[in-house]
Amino acid sequence: MTGPSTLQMTLALYGYLLPLLLYVLWSVLALYDLGRRPELARGAVWGWTAAVFAVPFLGAVGYLFLGGAKLPRMLRTVAVAGVLLYVLVLLVGRAIGGIS
Repeated sequence: MTGPSTLQMTLALYGYLLPLLLYVLWSVLALYDLGRRPELARGAVWGWTAAVFAVPFLGAVGYLFLGGAKLPRMLRTVAVAGVLLYVLVLLVGRAIGGIS
């Protein structure tokens, strides 16, 4: 019986940590942008903030793309494109048998 290879262990670690890092990145971007928008009504700020915390992934992504975030479009796109990296890690890990 053999143990997992270094590549398998690395992919498993990324498969575990990448969603947490993406959540932190998206939430920080959304909350940073919410704090910089004085034109938003107080109720809207509280509503979006509650959505970011209550619905972990969808709240932040929803604000970044549907909430009128004032961040540059390229920054928002690159941040959300992290999902593609996560899917790639999962697919490669599954192909070599490191992530099930």
